[in-house]
Amino acid sequence: MNKLAPFTLSRQTLYSVGALSFNLTERMILLYLPIFYLPSKELGVHHLFPGGTFGGFLTIMGLIMVVGRVFDALADPVVASLSDRSRSPIGRRKLFKLISALPMALFAVLIFFPPFPHTESIINGLWCGAMLSLFYIAFTAYANPFLALVSELGQDEPMRINLNTFIAIFGLVGVALVTVAFPPIVEHLRTKGVVFHTSYAWAAVIFAAIACLAGYISCLAYDEKKHTLPSTPVQTGIIESLKRTFGVKHFVTFLTGELFLMFCVNIITYSMVYYAVAIFKRGEGFMTFIAGAALLGSMVSFPIVNHLGKTVGKKKVILFSVAFFALATMVLFILSFHMNSLLTYISLGIFFLCGFPLAALSALVYSTTSDIAREDAFRTGIRREAMFYGARAVPLKIVIALSGLTFGFLISQFGKDMAEPLGVQLTLLVVSVVSLIGLYFFWRYPEEEVLASLKKHEEMAAAASDRAEG
Repeated sequence: MNKLAPFTLSRQTLYSVGALSFNLTERMILLYLPIFYLPSKELGVHHLFPGGTFGGFLTIMGLIMVVGRVFDALADPVVASLSDRSRSPIGRRKLFKLISALPMALFAVLIFFPPFPHTESIINGLWCGAMLSLFYIAFTAYANPFLALVSELGQDEPMRINLNTFIAIFGLVGVALVTVAFPPIVEHLRTKGVVFHTSYAWAAVIFAAIACLAGYISCLAYDEKKHTLPSTPVQTGIIESLKRTFGVKHFVTFLTGELFLMFCVNIITYSMVYYAVAIFKRGEGFMTFIAGAALLGSMVSFPIVNHLGKTVGKKKVILFSVAFFALATMVLFILSFHMNSLLTYISLGIFFLCGFPLAALSALVYSTTSDIAREDAFRTGIRREAMFYGARAVPLKIVIALSGLTFGFLISQFGKDMAEPLGVQLTLLVVSVVSLIGLYFFWRYPEEEVLASLKKHEEMAAAASDRAEG
């Protein structure tokens, strides 16, 4: 066994820039697709497709989210299997990143260029669904190999925590850019006479270009032949690899907790602009203050999360974070019925405090998945790290699609405007309750058992490497 080249701190940082790419593009879509196609009445802008319900429950917006996530879910195991089985001389993960970075940015932009931007049309809904589906295929082709590399480049648990912390930081930088800087750019364009929908479209072009650049920068950080253990391409097919992955009991336990958590996070993301308009009774630009408070709290919390993850343990930090998140959203739900100037400041303070669970969950959930994938690779001798992210993504994307349906139902049936804000308020109650269900499954995850097994195998691999060097 050849000794691995050191994966230095500077290389870890450069590699993690890739997280900015796919986080920025996805969050740009999640934040602004709803308000772009179905703007609030207060904005005085026409819808781009019908916003009502049909069949008593379904909405076009909800169906678009479902279709996009279905393509995402189907693409994940396919990409994971192809990546695990790849024999590319430039690396089985890097090849996919190089191919997919540009299409990911391109389709993110095309979502904001519907064929009929000046009128309400069902064709705009079809266009949005098609471009969103293509975006998620490209998104998966980049994000899955990128995340699989964490368990391969992370040569020990502290390094994996570092990598996932850096990934979370750059991911939040991407979210911060698109959350904090996007609305002012839109407003600036509108003051120059650019109409509502066109201003959003050109802002999307700017941020997609940044994302594309970040995606390619990440590829410069590593050489898979030098920085990862030698691997034999996996021979098993997609179905067999999926079966083996879901046969890992502790993976399924942890994943179940993550499913409930991501349901909540996506409802909050979809609702952010509506919180500004319907609950805080400010313009859409006030979303910058809401999201900015949470992102600032996250950035301040990352060093603490990194330290606690290494000393106290990732599981304990995750449990505290989910519990706090459930409590905070319940408090916000109660306050939303009595919002005034004082409660606005208190609510912004709560969003700031939620930065800690946001930092902890974004850094430590992926780190735990990396532990599970690496432990399985050592224990079984079969290196299929990408499939753990592919298998994880199948139910995860379905749950995210369900969150889109739930969000669409709530705001369509109970209201999304200042005069009728109940639908937006109910999103907070739903998030609080569902978070507690996720807390139970995170509690059941056997972290000590997994880490003990992983440490034993890593020590055995290091001893074998030393003997080979000798």
